[in-house]
Amino acid sequence: MRKIAVFLVIGILFLFSSCAKEPIPAESLPTGIDPLNTSESSNYGQLSAIGKPLPEGTISRKRVNSPHTLGYDVYNGEPIEVSLEVLASETPTYTEGYMVFVEGIPVLSRIKVDGVMHEKEKYMHIVDHREETTTNVNLYFEPLGFQKEEIVEFYIAYIFTPSYIPYEYYPLYGNTHKIMNAPSSPVKIERGSDSTTKKMALFPSRTYEIPNEIYKMYEHEDGTNYLDSDPIVELYDGSGNQIVQQMGANGYTDLKIKLYGGNSTQYRLTLLIDQQPVLISGKDYLEVTLEKGTTAEFDFTIDISELDRKSTIMAVALPYGDTFQRYITHSVPVLLINLDKPQAEEDIVPPEYKYAE
Repeated sequence: MRKIAVFLVIGILFLFSSCAKEPIPAESLPTGIDPLNTSESSNYGQLSAIGKPLPEGTISRKRVNSPHTLGYDVYNGEPIEVSLEVLASETPTYTEGYMVFVEGIPVLSRIKVDGVMHEKEKYMHIVDHREETTTNVNLYFEPLGFQKEEIVEFYIAYIFTPSYIPYEYYPLYGNTHKIMNAPSSPVKIERGSDSTTKKMALFPSRTYEIPNEIYKMYEHEDGTNYLDSDPIVELYDGSGNQIVQQMGANGYTDLKIKLYGGNSTQYRLTLLIDQQPVLISGKDYLEVTLEKGTTAEFDFTIDISELDRKSTIMAVALPYGDTFQRYITHSVPVLLINLDKPQAEEDIVPPEYKYAE
């Protein structure tokens, strides 16, 4: 089995952030991370739900299998292996999800945790990490559907506390579900293969210049603008209103995704529900070649008939094609309510509850 050629050390410092003042107790809301930049070492800040500082800590990930000097891994018919050492130092117990994207499309993978192989292929694997403990994580995947001599890019998405879901009466996620901004890595295809499933793309409903009110939101003091180099992806309801909570009934709900800005780049976007990719109007993913200074808008419907009462929905955008060494962009998580299912007692607004002013 050939192993990954990239050595990457990512240090993550946790301080703690928050969303509510009262009356939700601190233990009812999770803490998490919020990427501030795309460097290998990033600082994070958090407070508890009642504003009380929580212990600081460090989380580090180290890519440990890097035998190649070519600058890329090689796929020759055997699964690509990515080996990580994950150290949770002076931090509470937490969970992290791992997903693999190849050329912007999520792929099934297997995982080994501390030497124990999980046989089932999944799109996302959730791993528990304990304080002051190093966890050995090995991911295995195959870049199928490409031709010999092609060089393709894969991303590992590290998703913090992916199982957390808020109360209906306070549908905010804090810093949970955030994806670490890890860069892509190249793979050279030495043995081509046919994809077992044909993937279908949904293209933008429309493209237009970034609205001035949006563009101004991302201006820096020195006159530069974040959207000139980096994209923003956001979720809206079917009417175009930005949302933190979305309702659906009669088996479906309508949504919009808007992708703003960045350099002129090809993007593929995936809609995740409870961190699993879902069909959008019958298509597997969204696709666009976005010119600098423009917005891509997608209108679509999703089937919610098989979903529970509460789910978490978010959009993930990745560059593909010749745009190598770029980063994952994702929307904030949105609470999706399936009104066809009964409400749980815990989600009924308690008499003593008051929204934070």
